[in-house]
Amino acid sequence: MPSANGRRSVSSDHGRPRPSMANIETEANFETTTMNSAQPRSWHTNFVFVSRKLIQQILGKNPFKSSYLDLYKIVNDAQSRAIVCAGILFAIAAGTPLPIIGYIFGQIITSFPPPEDVLRTRLYELIGVACGYFLVTTGYAIAWGLTGERISRRFREVLVERLLGLEQAYFDVNDPDVTNLLTEKIESIQIGTSEKVGIFIQSISYFIAAFVVGFILNAKLTGILFAAVIPVMSLILVFGSSRVAKYTKAATQYSEAAGRIAESAIHAVKVVQAFGMADNLSKEHYRLLKLSARYAVRKSVSAALMLGMVYFTAYSANALAFWEGSRIAAESGTNNAGTVYAVVFLIIDASFVVGQFGPFLGCFASAAASGESIFKILNQPQSEINIYSESGQEATEDDMRADLVFRGVTFVYPARTSARALDELNLTLKAGQMNAIVGTSGCGKSTLVSLLLRLYDISSGQLTIGDHNIKDFNVRSLRRYTALVDQDSVLFSGSVLDNISYGLGEHTLSEEVVLERCTEAAKAANLDFVNFLPQGIHTRIGNGGYTQLSGGQTQRICLARALVKKPALLLLDEPTAALDANSERLIMNAVKSVAASGTTVVMVAHRLSTVSDSPNIVLMGAGKVIEQGNHDELMQLGGAYNNLINAQQLNDSDESSGEISPASASQTIKRKVSQSKDTSASSESTMLSPEAGFWRLLLRCLRLAEPDSPIIALGLAGSIISGGIILGEAIVFGNLISVLNNLDSPNFRDRADFFSLMFFVLALIAFFSYSGNGCCFGIVSSHFVAKIQHISLTSILRQDMQWFSGRSVSSLMTSLNSDAGQLACLSGVAIGTIFTVCVSVTGGIILAHVVAWKIAVVLLAAVPVMITAGYVRLRVLALAENRHRSAYNDAASIAAEACRVKEPYDKGVRFTLITNTLLALSFSITYFVYALAYWWGARQVRNGSYSERDFFIVLPALLFSAQSAGQIFSLSPEMSRAGVAARNVFGLHDQQPTIVDGNTKQSGTSTGSGSSVPTLGEKPDISSGGWIEFKDVSLCYPSKPHHPALQNVNISVKPGEFIALVGPSGAGKSTIVSLLQRFYDPTTGSVQLDGQDIREVAVSQHRGRLGLVPQEPDLFPGSISYNIGLGAAPGQSVTQADIEEICAKCGIHEFIMSLPEGYSTECGTNGSKLSGGQKQRVAVARALIRSPEVLLLDEYTSALDAHSEQQIKEAVDGASVGRTTIVVAHRLSTVQHADRIFVFDDGRVLEVGSHAELVAQGGLYASMVKAQTLA
Repeated sequence: MPSANGRRSVSSDHGRPRPSMANIETEANFETTTMNSAQPRSWHTNFVFVSRKLIQQILGKNPFKSSYLDLYKIVNDAQSRAIVCAGILFAIAAGTPLPIIGYIFGQIITSFPPPEDVLRTRLYELIGVACGYFLVTTGYAIAWGLTGERISRRFREVLVERLLGLEQAYFDVNDPDVTNLLTEKIESIQIGTSEKVGIFIQSISYFIAAFVVGFILNAKLTGILFAAVIPVMSLILVFGSSRVAKYTKAATQYSEAAGRIAESAIHAVKVVQAFGMADNLSKEHYRLLKLSARYAVRKSVSAALMLGMVYFTAYSANALAFWEGSRIAAESGTNNAGTVYAVVFLIIDASFVVGQFGPFLGCFASAAASGESIFKILNQPQSEINIYSESGQEATEDDMRADLVFRGVTFVYPARTSARALDELNLTLKAGQMNAIVGTSGCGKSTLVSLLLRLYDISSGQLTIGDHNIKDFNVRSLRRYTALVDQDSVLFSGSVLDNISYGLGEHTLSEEVVLERCTEAAKAANLDFVNFLPQGIHTRIGNGGYTQLSGGQTQRICLARALVKKPALLLLDEPTAALDANSERLIMNAVKSVAASGTTVVMVAHRLSTVSDSPNIVLMGAGKVIEQGNHDELMQLGGAYNNLINAQQLNDSDESSGEISPASASQTIKRKVSQSKDTSASSESTMLSPEAGFWRLLLRCLRLAEPDSPIIALGLAGSIISGGIILGEAIVFGNLISVLNNLDSPNFRDRADFFSLMFFVLALIAFFSYSGNGCCFGIVSSHFVAKIQHISLTSILRQDMQWFSGRSVSSLMTSLNSDAGQLACLSGVAIGTIFTVCVSVTGGIILAHVVAWKIAVVLLAAVPVMITAGYVRLRVLALAENRHRSAYNDAASIAAEACRVKEPYDKGVRFTLITNTLLALSFSITYFVYALAYWWGARQVRNGSYSERDFFIVLPALLFSAQSAGQIFSLSPEMSRAGVAARNVFGLHDQQPTIVDGNTKQSGTSTGSGSSVPTLGEKPDISSGGWIEFKDVSLCYPSKPHHPALQNVNISVKPGEFIALVGPSGAGKSTIVSLLQRFYDPTTGSVQLDGQDIREVAVSQHRGRLGLVPQEPDLFPGSISYNIGLGAAPGQSVTQADIEEICAKCGIHEFIMSLPEGYSTECGTNGSKLSGGQKQRVAVARALIRSPEVLLLDEYTSALDAHSEQQIKEAVDGASVGRTTIVVAHRLSTVQHADRIFVFDDGRVLEVGSHAELVAQGGLYASMVKAQTLA
């Protein structure tokens, strides 16, 4: 018979617990307790103790001012209130039919087999109540589903609006996780205000109604069960759930720490492979995973023991109830089997409802906590800096075309109150011209931009635009005529056209006008490459779109977004930092044109050549103006500006003028962009062939778990025993009903006592079987997940660079975490459930046919219906959970969020109506099957074919097991996901990189003309190491086989020589570094180090001779010392003294020692706790700690100011003495003293020589020098 509460619970059937581990597992995973996705699926029950702390977390100290109830205030329209009221009423009503059904069952059993007319009446009553139950269940499920949808939608709308309206100071001080707020927090609120609220209210209603009916039927028996079951169950749950929560928290903390290591390693995979860090990082990752697994095992053991005790208590309560019922029946002389059954049916089921309160309250507490996080933002006091405020004077375009004057301005960042960013600054920036702001890092340049954009208000002094204080203007109108191009380019999901048009803000322009203006802006920003994108200006970029834009291309789109606005004030913060010299010149021409049109331009620059012809250059230092004037005036002063110029000066002896021909750059862009039309050879979602069969994958999982095979065997034995318990239960139950309905039978008390005792024996068996297999599979799963994650990360980090093409860090991390968690069920959990269900179903069918085959044959036809109902119930609830989790995850940015709320909301409403109707039907249909069973069974007993004992053995043997059988089908999606996860994991494990030790390929003989490169004459002495040769090298990236990145390149570098690689973006410079590192092997030709093809040398040995400083200084979670030590070569022992010596050479020793924790200071994820210059110097120290024979520097100063650049350049100059050094550069000032400079374009070497020689040739290099010349 179905669970009395008709919900997803571990509740009893006919007053006895359903022996279903899978059902428990489904319950546990439906909880909203946030767990790392890679955590193994534990044998955690849904019984969580309802503590005072938990209740206060939901209701607060004052229940009338509840943080949870505040969630419903967000929707205060009449329609929403009506839906909530309807949901409450329907849910209360849904709790009452179930006790009535229990009473009807009791009446049928007491007089079984009842007269046909009585039976017909009872069955009509049963069907009528079941229909009513379906209606009210459908009503509350739909009402609460709609409520959750409406509340979450409204929260998104108001949160996005509030976030956009907050001032920057709030984000500096509080650093809210916006993505988490818009996804996980609101998801938690949606779950906590949806169907679970209705189920919770129904549970309370049922709990009250069950005890009311129980006391009416038999007050004494009800009182005894209440006193015995509720306190014991509470004690079990108090202790067990507290231990589970404690260990869960600890396991999650270590798992998250391991995840940070993995994410950093994957993000910086080039650095990891270049320095051979994979082993060290994988070991640290595995160490944290094993710590997480240790606590996960303790959690699983605690949960399993708690589960075993719950089942022991429930079966023991059955024993007590039937024993006491038989005693009462003997004393009264009245058949009371139906009464005893009804009381047990209701009271024990109600006790399980108490256990369910915990998960529901935990869900509501999570929603309340999420609501508090959001309300903290929504309730922030309104700032004067609010784009939604209507206060203030409306700025006009004429107002904004005026001088910008700082008078005694002092500013302190809210997050750094101890340091002045600006210190009594006095400065005038002239209208209608370019104003350049230069200086060292941290001098206050970017702060000026922030104040002009009014992201902050000044601490003291006055900032005016013309005659108006900037505070007098309405913020929205101020920004309407102001545009910004920031140093960190940000694009949103959408087309290139969309991203440019965002610069128009709120407008009423037609599509044709928008396209025209965006096209003009794209042309002005040098977006020629857009014409070669797959759909041109309509090509989607960002999440889910074209992702192969370079940093320079991204920056130019951002510039176009600013120019389309035709602003009165244009603010530029390092807009050309990521561009080559030619693109920089074209961009600056566009900016100068904007300034010439009357727009006030304020440009922050590190690269002084960018702003050398600006009429107003402001040199800042320590928050003050040090020098101001044009370039010539400042040079005549011979002061700080002159010193910075000397640091970056190119000794250009070429006096001739001339324009750079854009032909070569255009061809480069055309070649590079056309590559985007090729589809990546790799896929993010599938890592291996789907041919691998399920059983083969299962066998590999079991082999991986082989060390735990004895534990798996014990768990399977427990599962088999658990499946057999239902057969014993059916036999005991049938005999007890027969005994209690035949008071006159001989040995009545002895038989009643014996079978009651048998229930207690079943309780003992249930305790050991459920606790045993729960502990076993919990241990196996915890170990298995840690091992799978370790194997996956190790496999990922050993792959070639071509493998990573088309695979994002987020997709790999999702696979790393989710695959391990989904695979856990193949390590024994799912197998255990299958064994349990198969034993119970097969044994039930055999037992039923042996006892009463005529009854069994008819009921067997109803088994598929029961199985389907169980499957639908579990599947629908799982789908609802997934729908809550994924409905809005596509909203990747706040700007796009406001436009994307309605579509997923409408889909959610349709989903709610359909699925909740199916859910209610699955709850109700079981009762119709029982009506059929009682009608057919009573007919067979009445005509003498079988006894009532036979019927009540067949009934639970078939239908109880059929209800649990639905769990096998509910596992099918999990098994399917596990199969996909197994293919991913083992496919990744089997994936062999093409770059392997001794992987010599035929170079092939180049028939091309090759590059015209002077020979070095006599073969150099290579005894010192570092002699490099590229012989007829061509390379086509595997994902772009028809577009060569290098073509017949010949380069020879002497040991100890300092050479530079320069040229436009995409010319092939960084490809040279990639080939030297063996990230790729050449398509034709060979790369040799010290006369040996590097493909013939062990990869680790070869890379151990190289030191790399990449453009992005990727650092890892850990201390500064730890990060520098990661650069050690294989077998090298690095001491703290070695690290400090290297840091001193890199100019960061004093800075590090000034930190409170010195070299033990945490760098944070990707070095987030250090500035850009500091991170880059740590990266240089990391490369030099291994004393490499060859030092590779790839745009290592591109993001640094002149002062930081000079410091690092001095460190590199010292470090390059005696070792071969190859520098890739856009800033020609960093390489003008190189021994030789190789000029690349379109994958070929066009020119080779020293700086003076190349300038004298008057070719491409000379043009690039001219573009960057400062004097």
